Amino acid sequence: MAEVEYKGIKVGGSKLLFILPLLGTLGGGLWAGFEFYKDYTNMKVKILKYTAPDLSGFDKKLAVMNKAMTVIQKEMKSVRTRVGEVQTVVRDIRQDTRADAGKLYAGISAVDRRSRSLDAETRGVVRQAEKTLRNVTESAATRLDAKINSANTRFDAKVSQVDAKLDALEKRLNKTIKRALDNPILRK
Repeated sequence: MAEVEYKGIKVGGSKLLFILPLLGTLGGGLWAGFEFYKDYTNMKVKILKYTAPDLSGFDKKLAVMNKAMTVIQKEMKSVRTRVGEVQTVVRDIRQDTRADAGKLYAGISAVDRRSRSLDAETRGVVRQAEKTLRNVTESAATRLDAKINSANTRFDAKVSQVDAKLDALEKRLNKTIKRALDNPILRK
């Protein structure tokens, strides 16, 4: 094998194979150190030359946006107030309509009960009239007709009263609905 001798030191081939990579590693390390130092000095120069950008334009825009947001918040508060007022009006109208509907149903129920009562009464009168017709003379038949006419007249009068009440209720409901629809708050 090849040997190299330098100042009394003999180095053989296998040792040379060990020393050569070691020298390459030391050279590469020195080169990396110099590159790092060069990057460091370049970065130091850039840092010393750095000036902060002017952000005053952003501050002005933020101030304008804050003013706009304040105006929008005031408008939203106004809208919320108006919505609350409209809800109150609608709630009142709904309650009035429910109350009127309840009265209407109560009136209809009363008419229905009275109608049934008059119907039962009329049937009773008719049965009595049939018995009387069999056993009584023609004058009794005349009296029976008078009773039937009287019951029918009362029934017709009650029905007329109910019709009048229903017409009045319908007018009130129409007026309430028209008033709700003509409300200027609801138009917006």
